[in-house]
Amino acid sequence: MFPNLGTKGTGEPVVQPAERTNSVYPVYPCPPQPASFGKKWLSLLALPLGLLGLSACSTPPSPSLAYNAVPSSLPAEGGTVSFFWKAEGSAQYTLSSDPPVDALPLTTSNTVATLKLRGNTDSSPKTYHFTVETSGPNGHLVRTQTVEVAAQAQTQAQCGQLAGAKTAALARPQGAALKGVGTFAAPHVPGRLIVYSGPSIRPQSQVQTLSRLGVQRLRSLDGGWEMLQTSKDEVASAKALVEGGLAQYVQPEYLYEQTGLSTPPSNRDYALEQRRVFGQMNWEGAWQKLTLGCTAPVVAVIDTGFFTARADLRPNLAPQASWLDVVGADLTAPVPQQGRMAPLGEVSKGHGTSVAGIIASTTNNGSALAGAAYNLVKVLPIKVFDANHRTGTLRVAQAIEYAAGATAIGGQTFVNPNPAQVINLSLASRKVGFSDPYLESVLERVSEGGVVVGSSGNTDLGTVAYPASSPYVIAVGATDPSGGRAQWGQGFGSNYGSDLEFVAPGTAVLTLDGEASDEYGNSYGTSAAAPFISTAVALYLYQRGHLNHPLPQGNALESVRKCLQNATQHPWQAETGYGLVDVAKVVDPANPACY
Repeated sequence: MFPNLGTKGTGEPVVQPAERTNSVYPVYPCPPQPASFGKKWLSLLALPLGLLGLSACSTPPSPSLAYNAVPSSLPAEGGTVSFFWKAEGSAQYTLSSDPPVDALPLTTSNTVATLKLRGNTDSSPKTYHFTVETSGPNGHLVRTQTVEVAAQAQTQAQCGQLAGAKTAALARPQGAALKGVGTFAAPHVPGRLIVYSGPSIRPQSQVQTLSRLGVQRLRSLDGGWEMLQTSKDEVASAKALVEGGLAQYVQPEYLYEQTGLSTPPSNRDYALEQRRVFGQMNWEGAWQKLTLGCTAPVVAVIDTGFFTARADLRPNLAPQASWLDVVGADLTAPVPQQGRMAPLGEVSKGHGTSVAGIIASTTNNGSALAGAAYNLVKVLPIKVFDANHRTGTLRVAQAIEYAAGATAIGGQTFVNPNPAQVINLSLASRKVGFSDPYLESVLERVSEGGVVVGSSGNTDLGTVAYPASSPYVIAVGATDPSGGRAQWGQGFGSNYGSDLEFVAPGTAVLTLDGEASDEYGNSYGTSAAAPFISTAVALYLYQRGHLNHPLPQGNALESVRKCLQNATQHPWQAETGYGLVDVAKVVDPANPACY
């Protein structure tokens, strides 16, 4: 677990790599050392795996300079290291580190310094070289000396397997209960019809009849579904198909849009900007209860393209081979491609990057912002918006299927080598009060083994937008700084109502924005709120995995809902659902409602 998280008296979060004090500690004697100094590693053969070994003493280059570090070892999660030095005729000392540590270099006239050093969570060893330089009364350099801190590779615990949403993602259930015509009042692709034919109806065998109606078949979608295109009035065509016995159910291909609103880049400091936001959900308390070492859960972020080359995001992304651009540049002529994720002219180029940054910004490594997942979750980028800022029923469904395991696009099967356990949908239809039966059939299947989280919408209405309104999706609204329902201006506010379940910060959430390494911005909207809940769910799965207690297959969504509801503020209310989630309660193994 993270032992050094919390608050200093100054309000600065103790999540920095190092912290110095001037306390006086006893100097521990060092054993005799060889005369020549080379690269040394403290033998750890007698120590448990995952320890942090310190080369505690080193030979001074001259009898007048003594320099050492104690204790001789630290646990993998880090701890306190004290440095001592003494040199005759020195007026001041400078302690530095390679690679850099935030609290260093330190220049002082004291002869002792103490650092809080975090452990190494990487899969490869890391060595810190701490060097002290001594200066005489005239300021010129007189001596240098170095000791090493060997941060051993983090060992992976034998954790329970994480359930995927559903690896058999191509098997679609039949829609026998669907009849009639779906609503055409919601935004949709003009002329595009998704048809459920049923077991006894075969539109493809009725080519001449379809042609007379001005309808042509585009492709089969399996499971009794078809994609058609009409050149005539789409509502009339849909009714004609049903009334003529050519279809059991017809719907348009609905359009979805992002639910986040961004402002220009602002302050980069966690303590001043992020901490007040993270405090609404007690993220620091949650970080303290987590145990390191398990396999990272995967959160699929289905969104715009990502700026994946950012150094403060890329280490926490799933392997590039699993990334998928479902649509390419044009929704009507998709060109899917694995391993590609760069934005292709989208209006909001930073949207996917911003959502991912809330979850997976690299944390406690000197970068500007912290991610809610504290480096314990991998984000799987899946692009569904085209260059004109559009996506539709079929592309969102394919993205969800791919996140769960596999999907078919244009006759080609795409298999995901890193299936997700959590799927984040920071998108919604502008029209409220309807559902998308085709997409619903995919969500129902995926919810058997995984969890889908969606944003409630930003149109300030008392109805949650689809797909968040689906019973197979956890619906998340946004809060203002006081914890109430967020409203950002006339006609812009967090949607609420009977389908709303939880809320999370959605006002001035500082996150990554754009391609450059110094681009940050405040995000507004339920797009920013949903990834907080997605992260809470992922860390819940992470903690259960550590306890060898995976979620039950077939009931994953309800198990997660029960836990989150137990960790909230108040009984259900229309504007904020069950309220903000205390993530510390979600990951607390002593909480019987969750474990």
